[in-house]
Amino acid sequence: SPKMSTSYNPAAGYSKEILHAGKGEIPTFQKNSKAVFHFRTLRLEPDGSLPDGDLRESEVDDSRTLGSGPFELLVGREFKIAVWEDLVKTMRVGEVARFRCSFQSVIEYPRVSKALRDLAKRKEGQEVPHQHRCGFSAMQGVGMRDLDKLMEERSPLAFEFELLRVEQPGDYKKDSWAMTEPEKTAAVPVLKEEGNALYRAGEYHRAAEKYFEALSYLEEMVIKEKPQSDEWNRIEEKKVPLLLNFAQCKLLMEDYAEAIRHTTAVLEFESKNVKALYRRGKAHAACWNVEEAKADFAEAVRLDPSLSKGVEKELKVLAERVREQDAVDKERLKGKLF
Repeated sequence: SPKMSTSYNPAAGYSKEILHAGKGEIPTFQKNSKAVFHFRTLRLEPDGSLPDGDLRESEVDDSRTLGSGPFELLVGREFKIAVWEDLVKTMRVGEVARFRCSFQSVIEYPRVSKALRDLAKRKEGQEVPHQHRCGFSAMQGVGMRDLDKLMEERSPLAFEFELLRVEQPGDYKKDSWAMTEPEKTAAVPVLKEEGNALYRAGEYHRAAEKYFEALSYLEEMVIKEKPQSDEWNRIEEKKVPLLLNFAQCKLLMEDYAEAIRHTTAVLEFESKNVKALYRRGKAHAACWNVEEAKADFAEAVRLDPSLSKGVEKELKVLAERVREQDAVDKERLKGKLF
């Protein structure tokens, strides 16, 4: 699309160039309005001009290929790159604009970029090591060569934004990080009931998602508390039924490793939780962890003798499976011994 207009705001440290006109009027932006947009970041020359040649060679990030999806900015929530809020507030929906920004106005960009890249890796299932960095040094590197170079050279940057939509408060479900603690606290029992209804309907995968979301809220709250304090214990207690329900879903989905992991989390807090022992025993049995299964079942029966018939049945099934496997193994070994 042809360039349509250029404006400059020296006080804010940016210039704007409209590459494609948007539709209608500039949207209303109030506190907690959500601006959803794609962005492309370009490294500029030291004087702030666009580099000669193919701009792709100066590209730092592009949300379309990054893997973290369109960026979602909540207005009035003190985003690290404060100027981004100023930029997006000048745009109409559907507009594509290029903003050239001084280094000082986007000094936090490398940290934001690293966070988005890490998020994209996590979405792909890759592990991202945690790096502790002290907050006193704004110019400390982020551990990615291209981003550290931006910081070293104090490079001005250009951002190409395409504003996809603006959602007003109440029109969208808040992301976890944007929720207050009272909002998270209120959401937990609602999510649990939604999970229970889905479980009763046999939709175990969707039920597990509800339990997991509720657990994530509680995890974000408990991490702020001193371990073993009254509040820490209160939140940990709330996690127990959700962990048990999540583990039960995973059992039925035959994801036994996750069932073991989450029942173990319960037992670390409540070592005599019978449901956790019984469900972990079943998961161990399914994974051929025979001794671990027997130990969990034995402890469950010791704590609750009424489970003896159920455990006896589980142990019979396990013993039969072991016998069948032993027979298969013996057949395979025939003729292979010298």
